[in-house]
Amino acid sequence: MNLPRISIVGGGIGALSAALALQHFGYRVRVFEQARELREVGAGVVITPNAMHALDFLGVGERVAEEAGPTEAFVVSRHFATGEVLKARPQNDFGVRYGAAYHQVHRVDLHTALVSAVSRNDPDCLLVGHAFEALRQDPENLVATFANGKTFASDVLIGCDGAASKVRACVFGDEVVNYTGQVAFRALLPMADVPAIIHEHPFAMFVGVNRYFLHYPLRHRTMMNVIGVGRELRWQEEGWRVAATVDEFASHYHDLYPPALQLIRAINPRNLFKWGLRDREPLKRYTKGRVTMLGDAAHPMTPFLGQGACMAIEDAMVLGRACAASSNFEEAFCTYENTRRERANGVQLASRRHADEIQGATAKGPNPGADASDRGLYSYNPVTVPLTRPGGNK
Repeated sequence: MNLPRISIVGGGIGALSAALALQHFGYRVRVFEQARELREVGAGVVITPNAMHALDFLGVGERVAEEAGPTEAFVVSRHFATGEVLKARPQNDFGVRYGAAYHQVHRVDLHTALVSAVSRNDPDCLLVGHAFEALRQDPENLVATFANGKTFASDVLIGCDGAASKVRACVFGDEVVNYTGQVAFRALLPMADVPAIIHEHPFAMFVGVNRYFLHYPLRHRTMMNVIGVGRELRWQEEGWRVAATVDEFASHYHDLYPPALQLIRAINPRNLFKWGLRDREPLKRYTKGRVTMLGDAAHPMTPFLGQGACMAIEDAMVLGRACAASSNFEEAFCTYENTRRERANGVQLASRRHADEIQGATAKGPNPGADASDRGLYSYNPVTVPLTRPGGNK
């Protein structure tokens, strides 16, 4: 397919994965990021076998694995107050079962690996300081306008600018981005500051009424990633890096298993943030004309199944393959959408339901529920999954 000008709006994991996948299949892309510097912030992210297949194929999996270090055990589900083990998979055999590994990764390390790979392929493809404003398209062309006054013409544009996507609003209408009724706290702290009993058992998710609390190690067990998500009726502040206090976090989780509460108390407040989780309905169509959507811009993921970054990476891999297998962009985008829509939208909705399970909004009360592995999500391989072409043909 002759498609010399591909624009990607966004500079996160989905956007960079899409750029790398398209580059792999011989396409030249331009990536437009609104920030003045292309970087991620400190947080953990789970990369499960379904996404690792793509990262391995695209040549960055080994670097990501080296930065993360071995994952000796999967997350153990525990009772929120007592710490009783409710469910455990103590052996990491994902490589044997699925043909790819499971890694708990510092988001910065994954982002840096993708930036390096994309830039190595084309040092001029990443443009920072370009906040998307609008676009116009016709049968022959597409022109995107940015807040710095610059305009760029391209053959197609891929919207990868997150759950509050301006590209999506421009193309599909400015829908409300709903507050989900969930507030998340997150922090990173050195492993030296972690209580000894938590240090000995560093993988755990505590499930409780209207809340859950998760911790797991990063970077060869030198850092601990801490997340708490709980139901709150109201949320006024915008942004996902709102400063929080340790006392605030601890008061919301005051009846947590004491060693885990001690872990919260050990957080340096400079490294503690909170944000209100927001959501949109999944798009029924990802494509309109010369524009298609990818990652959270198409199907915003709540964190309850740990699949947000993974779905974006899957999208990117399938989009690259669809472009390589098609004779024109209409066929490519239709193939991408047909292959991805049911899978990604289904995972988005399943993640919402899983929140009800682990936070006790079902008749069973708080319980580990059916996690991503139980639901068979790790068996998907975006490198080899059959492409569903226009008309439903594979």
